[in-house]
Amino acid sequence: MAAEFTPVQAVDALVPAITLLGFGAASALVTKAARLSPIVGYLIVGILIGQYGLGLIHESPATHLLAELGVVFLLFDIGMHVSMRELKESRRDLLGLAPAHLMLTGLMSAGALWMIGIAWPIALAVGLSLGLSSTAVVARILTEREQNSCPIGRAATHVLIFQDMVAIFLMIYATSLGGAETGASGLAGVISTHLLAGADLPLIASLALSLVQAGLAFFAAVLAGKYLINPIFRTLAIIRNEEAFTAFTLLFVLAAACATAVAGLSLTLGAFLAGLAVSGTPYRHEVQTEMAPFRSLLLSFFFISVGLSIDVPALMRNLPLVLLAAGGLIGFKTALGFAAARLNGWSVPGATQLAFLLAQGSEFTLVVLSLGAIVTGMPGPLMSSVVAAVALSLAIAPVWADLGARLSREIVRRTQSRTEAAPRSTPLLDRPVIIVGMTQTGRLAVDALEDHGIPYIATEFDPDRLLSAVADGYRVSFGDASNLKLIEAIGGNQARAMVLGFPRYEVSQEVTPVVMRRFPDLKRFVTVDTAEDMERFSNLGVRTHFAMGEPRGIEMVIDMLNALGVPEDEVSAWLSHETERFAIGEAKADDDEGDLDPVEPDLDQAA
Repeated sequence: MAAEFTPVQAVDALVPAITLLGFGAASALVTKAARLSPIVGYLIVGILIGQYGLGLIHESPATHLLAELGVVFLLFDIGMHVSMRELKESRRDLLGLAPAHLMLTGLMSAGALWMIGIAWPIALAVGLSLGLSSTAVVARILTEREQNSCPIGRAATHVLIFQDMVAIFLMIYATSLGGAETGASGLAGVISTHLLAGADLPLIASLALSLVQAGLAFFAAVLAGKYLINPIFRTLAIIRNEEAFTAFTLLFVLAAACATAVAGLSLTLGAFLAGLAVSGTPYRHEVQTEMAPFRSLLLSFFFISVGLSIDVPALMRNLPLVLLAAGGLIGFKTALGFAAARLNGWSVPGATQLAFLLAQGSEFTLVVLSLGAIVTGMPGPLMSSVVAAVALSLAIAPVWADLGARLSREIVRRTQSRTEAAPRSTPLLDRPVIIVGMTQTGRLAVDALEDHGIPYIATEFDPDRLLSAVADGYRVSFGDASNLKLIEAIGGNQARAMVLGFPRYEVSQEVTPVVMRRFPDLKRFVTVDTAEDMERFSNLGVRTHFAMGEPRGIEMVIDMLNALGVPEDEVSAWLSHETERFAIGEAKADDDEGDLDPVEPDLDQAA
């Protein structure tokens, strides 16, 4: 007969979970009101309720399990955002900017740690983790500025995608440091064991075996997504059983994590591969919606558990070191990030904004610092100082990014004042599309043309919009397109189309007769907000669209691509990708603001 579970034991088991839930929810509300990263709030909560604060909770197997599950669901979510199309489109940044950024910042950080006496394997793991940037924080900043689709936003996103993939293998390495001593297996265990043993040939053979294991796991994930996951999700969507949909998703995540752990790899790699398998199915967004509450809740437990482990007395004794480490981390990453961007062809303003945007630490750094071998290999005061420095960098990241944006615009302003005292014409291109005004609509049109390899010429007369667009990485010329001489100078007589970034009806009415006479084949497009403007612009022969969808101007851009002869399937694929990118940016921003409210699922769309 099973032992009876007494009420006292039940209370003892529930109190830690209740404490974590209560303080975690309060922290999410406070940090959202203060416009701070909730990660910072969770760390503070961990310190507050831990042994050096109120003493309400202590580290235990239960808290460790909840924290580990939080990391598992984080990696699953990352896997769902890594689509093959995204990897293909971002290959330039994935092969150039992203590795340069991580190698410069990560290896230099590792070298600094090694110089102060940290063992090289530990220093490498921690240093590379310090080279990572926060996906959640950067996504929120880009969304708030509506920069997700601009060159700066795309490059930053591609860097983060690369870092997320590297972080998977970095966690495998860090988890298994010590190899034989810790009983670890997999790729990192092989590396650490042979580094300590000084072997060469066995290391190569063992590494090859581990890479084959990882490759087989990746291949199995792709096949599972196509032949197992997709049919099951399709069936669940047809029968409209929401509980079964959620239960199967949880089963798949945990089973994949356990499978890779049994194979000698890691729980986190299995979760990542599970997300990768789902990313290729039409049910990706539904799964993200279903898993978001689990991810947010369990991940909050992880960050609170990190706070529990912080040695507050040692931290206070080393407060100057913390401030120095935080300032050094941000300044160091900003300088090296600027160098990496310049080496990959970015202009000074663009490199400046990109460097400031990616200068903070990462939530993955906290994950790495919580692993057993790292805790053993890092002195307590140094560990607490690094954790606090990363948290501080996350807290000031939005302010630091704003400073970088202002600095980049100032650089553009000074450059423009020296080189563009008069309107500058752009060299003629082969039948370009002319973009008049770099508003959100104009930017979206430029993004679409860039994605399809269609030449364009962008003009902007408003000084502030011009500076902002150039600082964000766009190629823009100064000039007022209502001046027909400018249109002729930039190739208006050969242009395929013209996009009006903002509806200036009086100007369009004035120049339309001349435009129709000089450029009879020029198609013009505009997005409007009122029925009155819809009728007025249509009467001028402009192809006019209501702004109804998100991002703004998407209807007009679709019509433009169709008119330019882009195949319908390519337009549909671009539309799907663009709306998905917009939705992901919004979702990540909401997650980072600590929104723990569950979202109601909608299986109609999946069905």
